[in-house]
Amino acid sequence: MNKELELLEYLMDKHIGKDKAIHSKKLEKRFNICPRTVRKYINDMRKAGIPVCSNEKGYWIAKTPEEAQKTVKRLDTFVGEVNSARTGLAVAAIQMQSVTTIKEEHIQITLKVG
Repeated sequence: MNKELELLEYLMDKHIGKDKAIHSKKLEKRFNICPRTVRKYINDMRKAGIPVCSNEKGYWIAKTPEEAQKTVKRLDTFVGEVNSARTGLAVAAIQMQSVTTIKEEHIQITLKVG
């Protein structure tokens, strides 16, 4: 059995409801996986429609629709932050391109004059 399926079965067996949250560090240790892999597995489960919730205390399978909705709202915050970071990076890339073009034009002009 693969580790992602083992993780899912473990969550469904032992961690249903917010009061049964398990910290990612414990999952890392139990399944001998890195933090990035825990996040990837959790994201894959969510994409598949499995109601894996999270907060600062850890991960769990939703016991109620309200638990799932709270995680949705929490993820919305991350989406907004990632979108802002993406926009900032896009603006920086445009600005860098403009500066590079100006520098290249300046060098060309200097070479023609000199």
